[in-house]
Amino acid sequence: MLNSFIGRLLLIYGITLTLVLVAAYTFYDEWLEPQVTQLETIVSSECEICAFTSQFQAQGLPALTVLLDARTVKSGLNYAVLSNGIVSAGDLPWLNKNIAQIKRKAAAENEKGVNKKNGEIHTLWRDVHAGIALSTIRLDRDHTLYIEEYLKVKSRSLLSADNQQVVGDNIREITTQLVLYGLVLLFLGFIATIFIAWKIYQKLENINQTADHIIKHQDLGQRISHSGGKNEFDHLARNLNKMLSKIEVKVEDIKQISNNIAHDLRTPLTSLHNQLEQLKLEVPVAVSLTKQVDTIIDTFDSLLRISHLESGNAYITKQAVDLNAVVADVIDLFRPLAEEKEQRLTMELATTSVEADINLLFQALGNLLENAIKYAPKNSNISILAAEQYGKVTLSVQDEGDGIPNDKLEEVIQRFVRLDETRNSPGNGLGLSMVNAIAAAHQGSMQLKNLPGGFKASICME
Repeated sequence: MLNSFIGRLLLIYGITLTLVLVAAYTFYDEWLEPQVTQLETIVSSECEICAFTSQFQAQGLPALTVLLDARTVKSGLNYAVLSNGIVSAGDLPWLNKNIAQIKRKAAAENEKGVNKKNGEIHTLWRDVHAGIALSTIRLDRDHTLYIEEYLKVKSRSLLSADNQQVVGDNIREITTQLVLYGLVLLFLGFIATIFIAWKIYQKLENINQTADHIIKHQDLGQRISHSGGKNEFDHLARNLNKMLSKIEVKVEDIKQISNNIAHDLRTPLTSLHNQLEQLKLEVPVAVSLTKQVDTIIDTFDSLLRISHLESGNAYITKQAVDLNAVVADVIDLFRPLAEEKEQRLTMELATTSVEADINLLFQALGNLLENAIKYAPKNSNISILAAEQYGKVTLSVQDEGDGIPNDKLEEVIQRFVRLDETRNSPGNGLGLSMVNAIAAAHQGSMQLKNLPGGFKASICME
Protein backbone atom coordinates (compact mmCIF):
# COMPACT_ATOMS: atom_id res chain seq x y z
CA MET A 1 0.00 0.00 0.00
CA LEU A 2 2.78 2.46 0.93
CA ASN A 3 4.55 1.69 -2.37
CA SER A 4 1.49 3.07 -4.14
CA PHE A 5 1.52 6.80 -4.90
CA ILE A 6 -2.27 6.99 -4.75
CA GLY A 7 -2.18 4.83 -1.62
CA ARG A 8 0.13 7.31 0.11
CA LEU A 9 -2.11 10.20 -0.92
CA LEU A 10 -5.13 8.36 0.49
CA LEU A 11 -3.16 7.73 3.69
CA ILE A 12 -2.38 11.44 3.99
CA TYR A 13 -6.03 12.26 3.37
CA GLY A 14 -7.10 9.66 5.98
CA ILE A 15 -4.67 11.04 8.57
CA THR A 16 -5.91 14.58 7.91
CA LEU A 17 -9.54 13.48 8.23
CA THR A 18 -8.75 11.56 11.44
CA LEU A 19 -7.06 14.61 12.99
CA VAL A 20 -10.04 16.74 12.04
CA LEU A 21 -12.46 14.25 13.64
CA VAL A 22 -10.30 14.03 16.77
CA ALA A 23 -10.27 17.81 17.00
CA ALA A 24 -14.05 17.90 16.62
CA TYR A 25 -14.53 15.22 19.28
CA THR A 26 -12.12 17.01 21.61
CA PHE A 27 -14.08 20.21 21.14
CA TYR A 28 -17.27 18.41 22.07
CA ASP A 29 -15.94 16.17 24.84
CA GLU A 30 -13.43 18.46 26.52
CA TRP A 31 -15.07 21.83 26.14
CA LEU A 32 -18.68 21.94 25.00
CA GLU A 33 -20.12 19.04 27.02
CA PRO A 34 -18.46 20.10 30.30
CA GLN A 35 -19.87 23.58 29.79
CA VAL A 36 -23.35 22.08 29.82
CA THR A 37 -22.64 19.47 32.49
CA GLN A 38 -21.32 22.03 34.96
CA LEU A 39 -24.65 23.78 34.91
CA GLU A 40 -26.34 20.75 36.49
CA THR A 41 -24.57 21.24 39.81
CA ILE A 42 -25.08 24.12 42.17
CA VAL A 43 -21.81 24.45 44.01
CA SER A 44 -22.25 27.74 45.74
CA SER A 45 -23.06 27.26 49.44
CA GLU A 46 -24.16 30.83 49.79
CA CYS A 47 -27.23 31.25 47.60
CA GLU A 48 -28.95 34.50 46.83
CA ILE A 49 -32.45 33.31 47.78
CA CYS A 50 -31.40 32.38 51.31
CA ALA A 51 -31.56 36.07 52.27
CA PHE A 52 -35.24 36.31 51.32
CA THR A 53 -36.32 34.37 54.42
CA SER A 54 -34.49 36.83 56.67
CA GLN A 55 -36.06 39.78 54.85
CA PHE A 56 -39.54 38.31 55.29
CA GLN A 57 -39.03 37.58 58.99
CA ALA A 58 -37.54 41.03 59.67
CA GLN A 59 -39.83 43.33 57.67
CA GLY A 60 -42.74 41.19 56.47
CA LEU A 61 -44.27 40.44 53.11
CA PRO A 62 -44.52 44.07 51.77
CA ALA A 63 -40.76 44.65 52.16
CA LEU A 64 -39.98 41.26 50.57
CA THR A 65 -42.30 42.07 47.67
CA VAL A 66 -40.43 45.34 46.99
CA LEU A 67 -37.11 43.48 46.98
CA LEU A 68 -38.38 40.74 44.65
CA ASP A 69 -39.97 43.25 42.25
CA ALA A 70 -36.66 45.08 41.95
CA ARG A 71 -34.89 41.77 41.29
CA THR A 72 -37.39 40.87 38.56
CA VAL A 73 -36.88 44.19 36.79
CA LYS A 74 -33.12 43.74 36.90
CA SER A 75 -32.77 40.06 35.92
CA GLY A 76 -36.03 39.17 34.21
CA LEU A 77 -36.57 36.27 36.65
CA ASN A 78 -40.11 35.79 37.99
CA TYR A 79 -41.43 34.94 41.44
CA ALA A 80 -44.68 34.36 43.28
CA VAL A 81 -45.68 34.17 46.96
CA LEU A 82 -48.34 31.60 47.78
CA SER A 83 -50.33 32.44 50.90
CA ASN A 84 -52.65 29.64 52.04
CA GLY A 85 -52.91 28.37 48.48
CA ILE A 86 -53.52 31.80 46.95
CA VAL A 87 -50.98 33.93 45.01
CA SER A 88 -50.58 37.02 47.14
CA ALA A 89 -47.57 38.61 45.36
CA GLY A 90 -45.64 38.32 42.08
CA ASP A 91 -46.52 36.52 38.88
CA LEU A 92 -45.10 33.13 37.96
CA PRO A 93 -46.61 31.51 34.84
CA TRP A 94 -45.51 28.02 35.86
CA LEU A 95 -47.19 28.38 39.25
CA ASN A 96 -50.42 29.57 37.67
CA LYS A 97 -50.54 26.42 35.55
CA ASN A 98 -49.72 24.03 38.37
CA ILE A 99 -51.40 25.64 41.41
CA ALA A 100 -54.12 23.03 41.64
CA GLN A 101 -51.56 20.26 41.79
CA ILE A 102 -49.55 22.16 44.42
CA LYS A 103 -52.65 22.58 46.60
CA ARG A 104 -53.38 18.85 46.45
CA LYS A 105 -49.80 18.06 47.37
CA ALA A 106 -49.87 20.50 50.30
CA ALA A 107 -53.15 19.02 51.54
CA ALA A 108 -51.72 15.52 51.37
CA GLU A 109 -48.64 16.58 53.36
CA ASN A 110 -50.83 18.17 56.06
CA GLU A 111 -52.86 14.99 56.40
CA LYS A 112 -49.65 13.00 56.83
CA GLY A 113 -48.37 15.49 59.37
CA VAL A 114 -45.26 16.42 57.40
CA ASN A 115 -43.42 19.15 59.22
CA LYS A 116 -41.33 21.71 57.27
CA LYS A 117 -38.89 24.19 58.70
CA ASN A 118 -38.98 27.88 57.90
CA GLY A 119 -36.24 28.75 55.37
CA GLU A 120 -36.18 25.24 53.90
CA ILE A 121 -35.31 25.31 50.20
CA HIS A 122 -36.33 22.80 47.52
CA THR A 123 -35.56 22.80 43.81
CA LEU A 124 -38.60 21.83 41.77
CA TRP A 125 -36.87 21.65 38.37
CA ARG A 126 -33.77 22.75 36.43
CA ASP A 127 -33.52 23.83 32.80
CA VAL A 128 -29.82 23.19 32.19
CA HIS A 129 -29.74 24.56 28.64
CA ALA A 130 -31.45 27.80 29.68
CA GLY A 131 -29.40 27.90 32.90
CA ILE A 132 -32.51 28.45 35.09
CA ALA A 133 -33.94 26.57 38.08
CA LEU A 134 -37.24 26.95 39.97
CA SER A 135 -36.93 26.76 43.75
CA THR A 136 -39.31 27.06 46.72
CA ILE A 137 -38.63 28.61 50.15
CA ARG A 138 -40.89 28.07 53.15
CA LEU A 139 -41.18 31.58 54.65
CA ASP A 140 -43.53 30.54 57.46
CA ARG A 141 -46.47 28.23 58.05
CA ASP A 142 -48.76 30.18 55.68
CA HIS A 143 -46.35 31.63 53.09
CA THR A 144 -44.20 29.90 50.47
CA LEU A 145 -41.97 31.69 47.94
CA TYR A 146 -41.65 30.25 44.42
CA ILE A 147 -38.75 31.88 42.62
CA GLU A 148 -36.68 31.43 39.44
CA GLU A 149 -32.89 31.60 39.76
CA TYR A 150 -29.87 31.22 37.56
CA LEU A 151 -27.81 28.12 38.05
CA LYS A 152 -24.40 28.84 39.53
CA VAL A 153 -21.14 27.12 38.61
CA LYS A 154 -17.56 27.16 39.87
CA SER A 155 -16.36 29.40 37.05
CA ARG A 156 -17.94 31.19 34.15
CA SER A 157 -18.82 28.66 31.47
CA LEU A 158 -20.19 29.01 28.01
CA LEU A 159 -23.76 28.55 29.18
CA SER A 160 -23.53 30.05 32.64
CA ALA A 161 -25.30 33.35 33.05
CA ASP A 162 -25.56 36.15 35.51
CA ASN A 163 -28.52 37.73 33.76
CA GLN A 164 -30.90 37.09 30.89
CA GLN A 165 -28.81 38.93 28.29
CA VAL A 166 -25.80 36.72 28.99
CA VAL A 167 -27.85 33.59 28.27
CA GLY A 168 -28.66 34.82 24.75
CA ASP A 169 -25.08 35.94 24.17
CA ASN A 170 -23.72 32.56 25.23
CA ILE A 171 -26.08 30.67 22.94
CA ARG A 172 -24.94 32.86 20.06
CA GLU A 173 -21.34 32.17 21.05
CA ILE A 174 -21.94 28.42 20.82
CA THR A 175 -23.41 28.85 17.34
CA THR A 176 -20.46 30.97 16.24
CA GLN A 177 -17.95 28.42 17.54
CA LEU A 178 -19.73 25.58 15.76
CA VAL A 179 -19.78 27.55 12.49
CA LEU A 180 -16.07 28.35 12.83
CA TYR A 181 -15.19 24.73 13.49
CA GLY A 182 -17.28 23.68 10.51
CA LEU A 183 -15.46 26.18 8.28
CA VAL A 184 -12.11 24.91 9.55
CA LEU A 185 -13.13 21.33 8.72
CA LEU A 186 -14.23 22.34 5.24
CA PHE A 187 -11.01 24.30 4.69
CA LEU A 188 -8.79 21.40 5.77
CA GLY A 189 -10.72 19.03 3.54
CA PHE A 190 -10.36 21.47 0.65
CA ILE A 191 -6.60 21.81 1.22
CA ALA A 192 -6.19 18.01 1.34
CA THR A 193 -8.16 17.65 -1.91
CA ILE A 194 -6.12 20.36 -3.63
CA PHE A 195 -2.88 18.72 -2.48
CA ILE A 196 -3.89 15.30 -3.82
CA ALA A 197 -5.11 16.77 -7.13
CA TRP A 198 -1.90 18.82 -7.53
CA LYS A 199 0.38 15.83 -6.93
CA ILE A 200 -1.52 13.73 -9.48
CA TYR A 201 -1.48 16.64 -11.96
CA GLN A 202 2.31 17.02 -11.61
CA LYS A 203 2.86 13.34 -12.35
CA LEU A 204 0.55 13.35 -15.37
CA GLU A 205 1.90 16.67 -16.67
CA ASN A 206 5.43 15.23 -16.68
CA ILE A 207 4.24 12.40 -18.92
CA ASN A 208 2.21 14.77 -21.12
CA GLN A 209 5.11 17.18 -21.62
CA THR A 210 7.47 14.38 -22.61
CA ALA A 211 4.92 12.95 -25.05
CA ASP A 212 4.30 16.42 -26.50
CA HIS A 213 8.04 16.95 -26.98
CA ILE A 214 8.39 13.59 -28.75
CA ILE A 215 5.46 14.41 -31.07
CA LYS A 216 6.62 17.94 -31.90
CA HIS A 217 10.31 17.19 -32.36
CA GLN A 218 10.03 13.55 -33.45
CA ASP A 219 12.63 12.76 -30.82
CA LEU A 220 12.20 9.13 -29.79
CA GLY A 221 15.32 9.45 -27.65
CA GLN A 222 13.41 11.53 -25.09
CA ARG A 223 12.48 9.72 -21.87
CA ILE A 224 9.99 10.36 -19.07
CA SER A 225 11.70 11.41 -15.85
CA HIS A 226 10.73 9.66 -12.60
CA SER A 227 11.93 9.35 -9.02
CA GLY A 228 12.87 5.68 -9.26
CA GLY A 229 10.29 4.70 -6.66
CA LYS A 230 7.78 1.87 -6.65
CA ASN A 231 4.54 3.81 -7.00
CA GLU A 232 2.14 3.55 -9.95
CA PHE A 233 3.41 6.63 -11.78
CA ASP A 234 7.06 5.59 -11.59
CA HIS A 235 6.09 2.10 -12.74
CA LEU A 236 4.10 3.62 -15.63
CA ALA A 237 7.03 5.90 -16.55
CA ARG A 238 9.45 2.97 -16.62
CA ASN A 239 7.12 0.91 -18.82
CA LEU A 240 6.58 3.84 -21.21
CA ASN A 241 10.35 4.41 -21.38
CA LYS A 242 10.89 0.73 -22.18
CA MET A 243 8.26 0.98 -24.89
CA LEU A 244 9.88 4.12 -26.32
CA SER A 245 13.26 2.40 -26.33
CA LYS A 246 11.88 -0.54 -28.30
CA ILE A 247 10.08 1.75 -30.73
CA GLU A 248 13.24 3.82 -31.17
CA VAL A 249 15.27 0.69 -31.94
CA LYS A 250 12.67 -0.55 -34.44
CA VAL A 251 12.44 2.83 -36.16
CA GLU A 252 16.23 3.10 -36.35
CA ASP A 253 16.39 -0.41 -37.77
CA ILE A 254 13.88 0.51 -40.46
CA LYS A 255 15.77 3.71 -41.26
CA GLN A 256 19.05 1.84 -41.36
CA ILE A 257 17.63 -0.77 -43.69
CA SER A 258 16.34 1.99 -45.97
CA ASN A 259 19.69 3.73 -45.86
CA ASN A 260 21.58 0.51 -46.58
CA ILE A 261 19.31 -0.28 -49.50
CA ALA A 262 19.68 3.24 -50.86
CA HIS A 263 23.44 3.21 -50.37
CA ASP A 264 23.99 -0.28 -51.77
CA LEU A 265 21.80 0.31 -54.83
CA ARG A 266 23.17 3.76 -55.63
CA THR A 267 26.51 2.42 -56.86
CA PRO A 268 25.15 -0.11 -59.37
CA LEU A 269 22.51 2.39 -60.50
CA THR A 270 25.18 4.99 -61.15
CA SER A 271 27.16 2.42 -63.14
CA LEU A 272 24.02 1.56 -65.10
CA HIS A 273 23.43 5.26 -65.75
CA ASN A 274 26.92 5.67 -67.16
CA GLN A 275 26.49 2.66 -69.44
CA LEU A 276 23.18 3.96 -70.72
CA GLU A 277 24.78 7.32 -71.46
CA GLN A 278 27.21 5.55 -73.74
CA LEU A 279 24.39 3.74 -75.52
CA LYS A 280 22.25 6.85 -76.17
CA LEU A 281 23.56 7.32 -79.70
CA GLU A 282 23.32 3.64 -80.62
CA VAL A 283 20.08 2.63 -78.88
CA PRO A 284 17.22 5.25 -78.81
CA VAL A 285 15.44 3.51 -75.90
CA ALA A 286 18.51 4.17 -73.77
CA VAL A 287 17.39 7.81 -73.40
CA SER A 288 14.16 6.79 -71.69
CA LEU A 289 15.98 4.25 -69.55
CA THR A 290 18.50 6.87 -68.49
CA LYS A 291 15.72 9.19 -67.29
CA GLN A 292 14.15 6.38 -65.26
CA VAL A 293 17.47 5.51 -63.68
CA ASP A 294 18.05 9.20 -62.90
CA THR A 295 14.71 9.30 -61.13
CA ILE A 296 15.61 6.27 -59.03
CA ILE A 297 19.01 7.77 -58.17
CA ASP A 298 17.37 11.07 -57.16
CA THR A 299 14.97 9.15 -54.91
CA PHE A 300 17.80 7.34 -53.18
CA ASP A 301 19.79 10.58 -52.85
CA SER A 302 16.78 12.28 -51.21
CA LEU A 303 16.22 9.32 -48.91
CA LEU A 304 19.84 9.34 -47.77
CA ARG A 305 19.84 13.08 -47.24
CA ILE A 306 16.63 12.95 -45.17
CA SER A 307 18.16 10.22 -43.03
CA HIS A 308 21.31 12.27 -42.45
CA LEU A 309 19.27 15.33 -41.48
CA GLU A 310 17.01 13.39 -39.10
CA SER A 311 19.94 11.60 -37.46
CA GLY A 312 21.79 14.88 -36.87
CA ASN A 313 24.81 13.70 -38.86
CA ALA A 314 24.33 16.18 -41.70
CA TYR A 315 26.80 19.05 -41.87
CA ILE A 316 24.88 22.32 -41.58
CA THR A 317 26.46 25.73 -42.02
CA LYS A 318 24.26 28.45 -40.55
CA GLN A 319 24.80 32.00 -41.69
CA ALA A 320 22.84 35.20 -42.17
CA VAL A 321 20.86 34.57 -45.34
CA ASP A 322 19.48 37.38 -47.52
CA LEU A 323 15.91 36.26 -48.11
CA ASN A 324 15.41 38.68 -50.99
CA ALA A 325 18.17 37.00 -52.95
CA VAL A 326 17.25 33.40 -52.04
CA VAL A 327 13.53 33.82 -52.76
CA ALA A 328 14.25 35.62 -56.02
CA ASP A 329 16.53 32.77 -57.12
CA VAL A 330 13.90 30.17 -56.24
CA ILE A 331 11.24 32.07 -58.20
CA ASP A 332 13.55 32.47 -61.22
CA LEU A 333 14.28 28.73 -61.18
CA PHE A 334 10.62 27.71 -61.20
CA ARG A 335 9.15 30.58 -63.22
CA PRO A 336 9.23 28.67 -66.53
CA LEU A 337 7.35 25.79 -64.92
CA ALA A 338 4.75 28.21 -63.55
CA GLU A 339 4.36 30.00 -66.87
CA GLU A 340 3.37 26.73 -68.52
CA LYS A 341 0.25 26.83 -66.29
CA GLU A 342 -0.11 30.64 -66.55
CA GLN A 343 0.56 30.97 -62.82
CA ARG A 344 1.87 34.19 -61.29
CA LEU A 345 4.70 33.99 -58.72
CA THR A 346 5.11 36.83 -56.21
CA MET A 347 6.93 37.42 -52.94
CA GLU A 348 6.00 39.45 -49.87
CA LEU A 349 8.84 39.64 -47.36
CA ALA A 350 8.17 41.42 -44.06
CA THR A 351 11.64 40.34 -42.92
CA THR A 352 14.71 39.96 -45.14
CA SER A 353 17.18 37.96 -43.03
CA VAL A 354 17.36 34.60 -41.28
CA GLU A 355 20.05 32.40 -39.75
CA ALA A 356 20.06 29.22 -41.85
CA ASP A 357 21.99 26.92 -44.16
CA ILE A 358 21.48 28.66 -47.49
CA ASN A 359 21.55 25.47 -49.58
CA LEU A 360 19.07 23.64 -47.38
CA LEU A 361 16.81 26.71 -47.23
CA PHE A 362 16.89 26.97 -51.02
CA GLN A 363 15.95 23.30 -51.36
CA ALA A 364 13.11 23.59 -48.84
CA LEU A 365 11.58 26.64 -50.55
CA GLY A 366 12.09 24.97 -53.93
CA ASN A 367 10.24 21.82 -52.82
CA LEU A 368 7.32 23.84 -51.45
CA LEU A 369 7.10 26.05 -54.53
CA GLU A 370 7.31 23.04 -56.86
CA ASN A 371 4.43 21.38 -54.99
CA ALA A 372 2.38 24.60 -55.19
CA ILE A 373 2.93 24.89 -58.95
CA LYS A 374 2.10 21.20 -59.45
CA TYR A 375 -1.18 21.19 -57.51
CA ALA A 376 -2.48 24.78 -57.87
CA PRO A 377 -4.91 25.39 -60.75
CA LYS A 378 -4.00 27.18 -63.98
CA ASN A 379 -4.10 30.98 -64.07
CA SER A 380 -3.75 31.29 -60.27
CA ASN A 381 -1.49 33.18 -57.88
CA ILE A 382 1.33 31.69 -55.81
CA SER A 383 3.14 33.76 -53.18
CA ILE A 384 6.25 33.27 -51.07
CA LEU A 385 5.84 35.08 -47.73
CA ALA A 386 8.26 35.87 -44.91
CA ALA A 387 7.43 37.25 -41.45
CA GLU A 388 9.09 37.47 -38.05
CA GLN A 389 7.30 37.21 -34.69
CA TYR A 390 8.66 36.63 -31.19
CA GLY A 391 12.14 36.03 -32.57
CA LYS A 392 10.99 33.32 -35.00
CA VAL A 393 11.04 33.64 -38.81
CA THR A 394 8.25 31.98 -40.79
CA LEU A 395 8.64 31.31 -44.52
CA SER A 396 5.47 30.31 -46.35
CA VAL A 397 4.34 29.31 -49.81
CA GLN A 398 0.66 30.07 -50.36
CA ASP A 399 -1.38 28.99 -53.38
CA GLU A 400 -4.98 28.92 -54.53
CA GLY A 401 -5.25 25.14 -54.81
CA ASP A 402 -7.70 22.72 -53.19
CA GLY A 403 -5.28 21.87 -50.40
CA ILE A 404 -5.02 18.60 -48.47
CA PRO A 405 -7.81 16.92 -46.45
CA ASN A 406 -7.38 17.89 -42.79
CA ASP A 407 -7.12 14.27 -41.68
CA LYS A 408 -4.18 13.77 -44.07
CA LEU A 409 -2.08 16.81 -43.11
CA GLU A 410 0.21 14.86 -40.78
CA GLU A 411 0.29 11.76 -42.94
CA VAL A 412 1.66 13.50 -46.07
CA ILE A 413 4.83 14.48 -44.16
CA GLN A 414 5.86 10.82 -43.90
CA ARG A 415 8.23 9.28 -46.42
CA PHE A 416 6.78 8.01 -49.71
CA VAL A 417 3.22 9.01 -48.73
CA ARG A 418 1.22 10.23 -51.69
CA LEU A 419 -2.51 10.85 -51.81
CA ASP A 420 -4.53 8.70 -54.20
CA GLU A 421 -5.36 11.63 -56.49
CA THR A 422 -1.64 12.47 -56.96
CA ARG A 423 -0.21 9.01 -57.58
CA ASN A 424 -0.22 9.44 -61.36
CA SER A 425 1.71 12.71 -61.23
CA PRO A 426 5.54 12.84 -61.23
CA GLY A 427 7.25 12.61 -57.84
CA ASN A 428 8.42 10.19 -55.20
CA GLY A 429 6.59 11.32 -52.07
CA LEU A 430 9.74 12.66 -50.37
CA GLY A 431 9.39 16.40 -51.02
CA LEU A 432 7.52 17.33 -47.81
CA SER A 433 9.57 14.83 -45.79
CA MET A 434 12.71 16.66 -46.95
CA VAL A 435 11.24 20.05 -46.00
CA ASN A 436 10.23 18.74 -42.58
CA ALA A 437 13.73 17.30 -41.99
CA ILE A 438 15.35 20.60 -43.02
CA ALA A 439 13.07 22.56 -40.66
CA ALA A 440 13.84 20.17 -37.77
CA ALA A 441 17.59 20.48 -38.48
CA HIS A 442 17.17 24.23 -37.89
CA GLN A 443 15.32 23.59 -34.60
CA GLY A 444 12.11 24.56 -36.32
CA SER A 445 8.98 22.92 -37.70
CA MET A 446 6.83 22.70 -40.79
CA GLN A 447 3.15 23.55 -40.74
CA LEU A 448 0.50 22.74 -43.35
CA LYS A 449 -2.77 24.65 -43.28
CA ASN A 450 -5.87 24.76 -45.44
CA LEU A 451 -7.17 28.26 -46.11
CA PRO A 452 -10.46 29.50 -47.54
CA GLY A 453 -9.75 29.24 -51.25
CA GLY A 454 -6.16 28.08 -50.89
CA PHE A 455 -3.37 26.27 -49.08
CA LYS A 456 -0.30 27.37 -47.13
CA ALA A 457 2.86 25.43 -46.30
CA SER A 458 5.17 27.14 -43.79
CA ILE A 459 8.61 26.66 -42.28
CA CYS A 460 9.10 28.16 -38.82
CA MET A 461 12.74 28.64 -37.68
CA GLU A 462 14.38 30.20 -34.62
